[in-house]
Amino acid sequence: MDQGTRHTLTVTSRENAGVTVVKMQGSLAATTAEHGSQEMKKIVDAGARKVVVNLADVDYISSGGIRVLILAGKQLNNVQGEMKIAAAKGMVKEALEASGFNLLNRVYAENVQLYNTEEEAVAAFKA
Repeated sequence: MDQGTRHTLTVTSRENAGVTVVKMQGSLAATTAEHGSQEMKKIVDAGARKVVVNLADVDYISSGGIRVLILAGKQLNNVQGEMKIAAAKGMVKEALEASGFNLLNRVYAENVQLYNTEEEAVAAFKA
C-alpha cells in the first residue's frame, strides 16, 4: 500500500442520471473516519437519496471505515434513500465481505448492496 494515501481520504461527488456518485480515494480508517462521515452527512443533508459509493480508489479499510459506510446507509434509510457500494477491490472488498456487509439488508432492513462496477450500481437504481 502507498504510505502516502494511508492516512488521507478524499471524497468527491457528482450526479449521474439522478444518482449521486460518491468517489472515495485513499484510506477509510480510524484516522479518516470522521472526515468520511462528515462528507457523507453533507451529501445526504444536501438531498441525495440514491447514492453509489465508488471505492475503486480506496486502498485500505478498517472497522472504522466500515462504520462510516454503515452510518451513511442508516442516514439514507432514515430519509427513504438507498446506498450501493461499487468497485471495491482486493483487501477492501474482502474486508467488506468478511464483515458481513451484504447481510446488512437483512439485519437492519437497509438498502445497501455491493456491486462490481459503478455502472452496475447506477443501473440497479433504474431496475
